[in-house]
Amino acid sequence: MRQIVASYFIYDLEQDWRVGASYFESQLIDYDVSSNWGRAYIAGVGNDPRAGRKFNTEKQEEQYDKDKCYQKTWKII
Repeated sequence: MRQIVASYFIYDLEQDWRVGASYFESQLIDYDVSSNWGRAYIAGVGNDPRAGRKFNTEKQEEQYDKDKCYQKTWKII
């Protein structure tokens, strides 16, 4: 689920991955630096030469956020 959130935050909301990572660092009770800051992998800014990892958010939305609660909470207009 965190990878889906990272992908949505980075690609659909067009936000800096570091902002999302910092927010999760401050909120998660099971925070792990290597897991959390691994968002660079999703954003495609790490040392992996392949492009970023964009999830199919329409498919994920249908499966996990039918009422668009996540989008309504986080969409920056």
